[in-house]
Amino acid sequence: MVKTLLVIGAGGFLGAIFRYYLSNIFSKWTIFSIPTGTYIINVSGSFAIGFIYGANYFSDSQINFLSIGFLGAFTTFSTFNYELLQLIEGKKNRQFFVYGAMMYVSNLLACFWGYWWGK
Repeated sequence: MVKTLLVIGAGGFLGAIFRYYLSNIFSKWTIFSIPTGTYIINVSGSFAIGFIYGANYFSDSQINFLSIGFLGAFTTFSTFNYELLQLIEGKKNRQFFVYGAMMYVSNLLACFWGYWWGK
């Protein structure tokens, strides 16, 4: 149990750092006032999680490290929701709906596609 927690923690540590690094790079990109960095990070993370589970190749420790730890910290549902709140507060209703729908649909599709690609 302790080994599992350390593996997940190490993955989470690295995933959070990687997200921070990429967020700083992608934060300069916006399309129609939509936060592109969080979008790119979440879609790529959803694809990777789907791939990991679809591949049926990884050991339990690798799954714990990669999907629960690294990708769990890398993808960021809370930041996405905060960005939605900012759009509403800024009275950007159209961007709110476009970003929300785009994020949910594309993340689900990316996960399915990653799962299929992994198979």
